[in-house]
Amino acid sequence: MADKTALISVWNKKGLDELATGLSSMGWKIYASGGTAGHIEKCGIDVIQTEEITGISSILGGRVKTLHPELHASILAAGEDREARIKDGKPVFDLVAVDFYPFEKTIGMEADDPELVGFIDIGGPTMARGAAKNWHHVISAAGCDVFPEVLEAIKNGSDDAEFRRMMASRTFDITSRYDLEISLSMERGFVPELRYGENPHQSAVVHFTWPRKGFGSAEVLGGKALSYNNYLDATAAWDLAVEMPEGSISAILMKHGNPCGAGRGSSPTEAFDNAFRADSVSPYGGILALNCNVDIELVARLKGIFLEIVMAPSFDEDALLRLQKRKKLRILRMEDCTEDGKQVRSINGGLLFQDSDPVTRLENIDIVSKRKPSEQELAAMDILWRVCRSVKSNAIVIGDRYGTLGVGAGQMSRIESLDLAVRRAEREGHSLKGAVLASDGFFPFRDGPEKAAEAGIAAIVQPGGSIRDEEVIDAVNEHGMTMVFTGTRHFRH
Repeated sequence: MADKTALISVWNKKGLDELATGLSSMGWKIYASGGTAGHIEKCGIDVIQTEEITGISSILGGRVKTLHPELHASILAAGEDREARIKDGKPVFDLVAVDFYPFEKTIGMEADDPELVGFIDIGGPTMARGAAKNWHHVISAAGCDVFPEVLEAIKNGSDDAEFRRMMASRTFDITSRYDLEISLSMERGFVPELRYGENPHQSAVVHFTWPRKGFGSAEVLGGKALSYNNYLDATAAWDLAVEMPEGSISAILMKHGNPCGAGRGSSPTEAFDNAFRADSVSPYGGILALNCNVDIELVARLKGIFLEIVMAPSFDEDALLRLQKRKKLRILRMEDCTEDGKQVRSINGGLLFQDSDPVTRLENIDIVSKRKPSEQELAAMDILWRVCRSVKSNAIVIGDRYGTLGVGAGQMSRIESLDLAVRRAEREGHSLKGAVLASDGFFPFRDGPEKAAEAGIAAIVQPGGSIRDEEVIDAVNEHGMTMVFTGTRHFRH
């Protein structure tokens, strides 16, 4: 068996002495570049300069030392290629240990500062990624903080396939974050600046992915740049606007990530009125999103209503000119597209990924009550179920085929959300006789339908799936209501 061979190239020399000493004591052959090789030699450890593989010590003042086909062949060789290189006496690496240039030192530099690019490491991430790709044969150790763990694994023989795959995953995480930090720094001036985050004491930036889509491709037609909170609310508003029934003229009013109201109509103004009727107080300082063209009639209707953002796929010229007179109003022309990729949220020390949550079409519903829903009730269910998906859990939405009448969001129990939705509808003077209710999760007890019936609600759409579904169904039947199960819930946290 050929001797084990390591390639080491580091900026930060922390842990280098221990790594090199440990590998050497176990009979490993060590290759290193430039200053790394010089440091190892000073420790009295045999080291081979990478120029014996590449034929160059450095180019461009030391910026190019490891970008060479033979060096990367030694990293990437696998299978028959690996055996052939060993047979020919050429090196292949079992370990690649690198530490990148400290790009964090560029904090405070201008994006076009000539010194900034000097902190962008090319060779280190390239070697690390090559080793990670070839994890079946190579340990990729990216970052000096991991050197002790790698050395310990080699010593006790736990550097098996599972360990190497874990190190490869770790490497790609490190290189992706390294690249993102560079992108965030260099794109300053090409993306809007955020004054602060959710609160004034929190700094924040926005990053748009390529190809540009969503807010990255939106046109800001008036007003100042969006804030951190604007982006969050506008994302929620637009997501719901484009998911309203196809071909409908719909309006969404959003505040603090929850829809205050959603409506549809024969015109933008009617759609707005049907959304505004659910809550005439909360939308002030909120966001209006429409899935249709904005005309002058709607703009006239908005007089006296303070909004942060109006967003739509298009605007009539006279309507746009009138809106642009509001200096503080952000006006966005949006592309009519939905996000079909992964949803990402941060947690302490990590990230959560999930598929996007598409609207459950009410095509294969299970009618579980004795009374079947009417066409009007089914039309209302279709709209309210879509709205319910955008309301923070626990979510209850009450309305009719024109949109919402009351929204209950973010309560710790479903019955409290129901109570809130009813009270908001009653505050606006709405009768709930014959109204429809949507719930993002199942009713765990019969008290939910009973309270709904007391308010005059006649129909319910919910996922179903409670161990007490039969009790809930009994309650619905006792009150002459109708209820359908969708089989899919829409929790939103």
